[in-house]
Amino acid sequence: MRVRWLVAASAAGVALLVSAQFFSARRSAPPISFAEVEALYGEGSSRIEVAGVEVNYRDEGSGPVLVLLHGSFGSLRMFDEMVRALGEGYRTIRYDQPPSGLSGPVSPEFTLTSEAFLSEFLDRLGVGPVALLGTSSGGIIAYRFAATYPERVRAVILSNIPPSAPVDNEGARARLPLKLRWSMGACVRYARPFSRTCWRDFLNSYFERRQRVTDALVGEYYDLNRRPGASEFTSMTAIMRDDGEVRRFLGAVEAPTQLIWGMLDPVLPPPTLELLAARLSSTSVRVDRLDDVNHYPPLEAPEEVAELTRQFLGAVIPAGELPVHSNRISSRISSASANSFHATH
Repeated sequence: MRVRWLVAASAAGVALLVSAQFFSARRSAPPISFAEVEALYGEGSSRIEVAGVEVNYRDEGSGPVLVLLHGSFGSLRMFDEMVRALGEGYRTIRYDQPPSGLSGPVSPEFTLTSEAFLSEFLDRLGVGPVALLGTSSGGIIAYRFAATYPERVRAVILSNIPPSAPVDNEGARARLPLKLRWSMGACVRYARPFSRTCWRDFLNSYFERRQRVTDALVGEYYDLNRRPGASEFTSMTAIMRDDGEVRRFLGAVEAPTQLIWGMLDPVLPPPTLELLAARLSSTSVRVDRLDDVNHYPPLEAPEEVAELTRQFLGAVIPAGELPVHSNRISSRISSASANSFHATH
């Protein structure tokens, strides 16, 4: 009897210890000052004031302009490797969507929408017609801008973006492996802002190529999202709650459009790709599937996305404006991961 009691007591002690460690790793992160994150991640960026808001951005290269729009919790840094892979011959512009990354705060009285803010940002830089590439919620900004300012848009590239509203985040968590599901449930409930462990599990939830979830990437998401004000919602926050409004915007996009889709995305599984293609009813649509990629293709598969982007822009922008590239990884794409089709409405 005494032996069984000791065994039970030991098991209970181990369970309590494991539980304590689990929740300790998922408690709220300590804050970090803006000056500290700027010192860590500000090199190579510029700042400009747009409609009274300080914007951290990068404007690199020359040639046809490609504006890169990051998703929720991200920053302009998520496109670092893709921009390098894209090579010369393009002018790439990317910015931290205020108040994320290293961009400044947004006052409660601010009323500009995401697309109106982007228009003013491009005006401040003196930029004419552009191609847009948006991933996750950044794609919402891209299609809203294309629908609202068609004369300013030459092409649209959307990568794993919601085609309807609202997004089924609970369903997405239910599709995760059990360990990640438990972790993300605890993080959402108890960690505000997320701990380093929470960010590692968040990224592991949305990456198939887990080797790309490096300590540096985890640290970047951890630091940039625990500074004051980083997660505040504003009028620019790219969240769509009305499905009728989503349909209206998507149906108004006229610029040639490419969809680059990570097919293993628990948030936006394959049927959402077909829905998005159908709702882009006023334009031609090219679809490129990445079979072994999850929710953030430009971050998880930067070389493949860069190559597919070059292919698409080469088809829709006059040849004299574009650089000549060798197809360095096209064989890898065609044999391993990407499948394409074109649809014309």
